[in-house]
Amino acid sequence: MRRLVGLGLSLVFLVGMLSGCGNSNLGNSANSTSLRTLKVGYMPNMGSASALVTGIKMGYFKQEGLNVQLVQFSAGPGEIAAMASGNIDISQIGNGAHTLAAKGKADIICLDDFSIADEILGNKDKGVNSISDLRGKKIATSLGSSSQLILDLALASKGMTEKDVTVVNMDPSSAVTAMVSGNIAACAIWSPSTFIVKQKMGNKIVMLANDTTFKDKVSFPSSFVVTPAYAQKHQTVLVKFVQGLYKAMDYRAGHIKQVADWVASEIKQDPSLLQQDAHTSKWLTSKYVFDAVKDGTLKKMYQNQEQVFLQQGLIPSSVNVDNYVLYNIMTRAYEANNKA
Repeated sequence: MRRLVGLGLSLVFLVGMLSGCGNSNLGNSANSTSLRTLKVGYMPNMGSASALVTGIKMGYFKQEGLNVQLVQFSAGPGEIAAMASGNIDISQIGNGAHTLAAKGKADIICLDDFSIADEILGNKDKGVNSISDLRGKKIATSLGSSSQLILDLALASKGMTEKDVTVVNMDPSSAVTAMVSGNIAACAIWSPSTFIVKQKMGNKIVMLANDTTFKDKVSFPSSFVVTPAYAQKHQTVLVKFVQGLYKAMDYRAGHIKQVADWVASEIKQDPSLLQQDAHTSKWLTSKYVFDAVKDGTLKKMYQNQEQVFLQQGLIPSSVNVDNYVLYNIMTRAYEANNKA
C-alpha cells in the first residue's frame, strides 16, 4: 500500500513538473524571442516618430506579438526604396512621398496625422523677404517630400516654377547647415529643423509659407505604408501592427508632452525643440481614422491629395485611390481593438 501511495505521489510530482514546464513555455511566448520582428522606417521628428515610439514605450506592439525595430531615414522616398529592397518592412511617410503610392510603389495601411510642420524660410541678408524674391535664388529642399510640394505651391502662387529658381536637394540637417553658413538663400524643410534655423539665425529669417498657407487646396497627411507585395502576403501581421498603432495614437492624443520627451530621447534631440514640435501636427485617434473610413472622408482626402499631385505634375495621371489605400486593414484593426 505504501508503494502505491509513493507511486501516486511520484506521479503527481511528475505531472506537476511537466505542467510547470508547460506553463513556463507559455509564459515565454510573450518574450521578445518569440515576437515577430518588424523593421519600421521613420524620420526624426514628432510627426513621423511619435506613434511608433509611444507604441514601443507603452508595450502596445508587444501586446500584439510584435517586436518593432526603428530605422531612421531623412525622407520618405528613401524609406520606400528601402522597403522595395527588403531592408525594412513598413514606413511612416509624409505628404510628399504619397506620390509614390499613387505610382504603385506603396500601399497605405493607416493614416497617422495631419502635418503643419513644413515651412519655407528665407534669409533676409540674401535679399529674400517674400515669395517673389525667390526668383533666381538657390533653395534647398528634400526632393519628393511634402516640403518640396509646399515650395512648388508657393512658387506657383507667384507665377513661377522650379525652373525660375535653383533647387538643391538636401536633407533637413544639411539644409540647416547651408542656411546658417549662407550657402543658400532659402530652404523648404520641416520641424524640428525649422526651429534650429530660426534659433541660430534669429531676425535674419522670414517665414514665407507653411502647410496652413495652402490648407484650402490640400491637406498634408502622414501615413504608414508597405509595398503592395508585402501587403498581399502579410495581412494578419499588418492588422496586428495597426492594432498596436491605434493604441499608441490614442495614448499620444492625451499625453503629447510626455511623448515629445520620449521622441527627443529616441532621436537624441533637444527636448525643448521636440516640445515645440508637438504643436506641428493634428494628432488623430483610432476612432477618427475608423469614422473617416466609414463615412468616406478618408477616401476623399486621399483623392484631393492626388489631384494636387496631378496639378503640380508630380504624377503622370490620376489613379483610383482604392488601388493603394487598404481600408480593410484600418477597419479590421479598430474592430479587433473594440470588441464588446
